Amino acid sequence: MKAHLGIVFPIRINRYLASCGLGSRRSCETLVREGRIKVNGLIARTLGQRIYPEDKVELDGNQLLCPQQKQTFLFYKPRGIVCSRKNAFGEKTIYDLLPPSVQSLFYVGRLDKESEGLLLLTNDGLLANKILHPKYHFTKSYIVSLGRAFDEKDKKDLLKGMYIEGKRVKAEEVIIQEENKLKVVLTQGMKRQIRIMLSILGYKVIRLRRIAIGPLTLGKMKPGELRPLTEKEKKSLYRACELL
Repeated sequence: MKAHLGIVFPIRINRYLASCGLGSRRSCETLVREGRIKVNGLIARTLGQRIYPEDKVELDGNQLLCPQQKQTFLFYKPRGIVCSRKNAFGEKTIYDLLPPSVQSLFYVGRLDKESEGLLLLTNDGLLANKILHPKYHFTKSYIVSLGRAFDEKDKKDLLKGMYIEGKRVKAEEVIIQEENKLKVVLTQGMKRQIRIMLSILGYKVIRLRRIAIGPLTLGKMKPGELRPLTEKEKKSLYRACELL
């Protein structure tokens, strides 16, 4: 299995046709049933047929072009940088740090100015929607340093949750790594969620660093570093988003 122009191959024929802009997967299945799709000169007969990068796919005798290139990168957002294209106060944004070749990409999973760590940059709207949609419970993991020792009895409040602006928010997992350092895992995406929850419990966040988005990890990346996903990362991300 490999990625080619943003698609992970082999890919089911209905998904491939949909990614070529021919409609929904269901309507693309109709094209196959009607015998209008050929693969390497032969009429596609089954909906389970898989397409490979070297295959020639035709609709009504017209060759389909490979879908537009999708790009996905990991970026280590430094502290003090704003997640925004433009800032009304003239503050430096992540796009001031990015090379021209990726300026058209949008970020997935905002971090506030004083937080740092992993951001996903992509031009794949479907992928972004899957990551952000509550239905998929996509995890985001953080290392949080506090201004004082963490009291273990407060852990249950983070896990049980609390109401903020009329909405119940909670942590999925809390691990005490040191007396004043936590690993916190979220599946919700409320703005400044960790900072607000800990503030309610009487803690000041000294440093907040996102170390993972789903199966993607910060690893040994340094602040300001940008890199494309590896083939293994693409595969695991697409699987987690149910796009395989």
